[in-house]
Amino acid sequence: MGYVIRCRSFIILVLATITTVIVVCVYYTTPSDPSFTINDFYVSALNLSDISSTTTTANQTLFFDLKLHNKNKAMGAFYDPVQVTFSYVPNIKLTFVVAEFTIPKFDQHSRRSKHVRETVTTRGIVPYNRNVTSSVFIVDVLTKVGFTSPAYRKKGTVHVVANVRVGQNGQKDTKKGIKLFDSGADEFGHGYGGLKMQIGLLILLEVLLNSRVG
Repeated sequence: MGYVIRCRSFIILVLATITTVIVVCVYYTTPSDPSFTINDFYVSALNLSDISSTTTTANQTLFFDLKLHNKNKAMGAFYDPVQVTFSYVPNIKLTFVVAEFTIPKFDQHSRRSKHVRETVTTRGIVPYNRNVTSSVFIVDVLTKVGFTSPAYRKKGTVHVVANVRVGQNGQKDTKKGIKLFDSGADEFGHGYGGLKMQIGLLILLEVLLNSRVG
């Protein structure tokens, strides 16, 4: 009888240890920040096949499909309002904020995605150079995210950006989703140098290519 009791006690101890390890791994493992992906992007004013799109203010709209994905396998996430800013970069020296959108705060289960498909009215977009085959936009996302893990309930700032190239049909020029990456901004909000350099090189390349074609 004593042997059976000792065996049961040992089994209970092993199960308790395993459970404790699982709980610690689930609730105290450092969570991953959510990922943000632009699946669709359309700017009506840059659809050069539609003459009215550049003359009618009603067509000065921007459509986007933004996916917010919680990558964590065992942690839910909860978001503050998500601020999305759209900036138009007609050339290397100019950047204009043309629209903003706010996604209300929400909660998200583990391994789940949320798609935000919305149309926003811009402050006005005019093709800078019709000979250039694509235009560039910066999409900036700023929010705070917390997790259901007791150790990570305090919300941390998440700030990501991406540049989106839009062709002369007004659509983003790739069928693949465009992932937003850490902005690298400092506490004063600076930090787009590398991104702007990439944009500048893209615009310069477009101009050179079109000048050769011309």
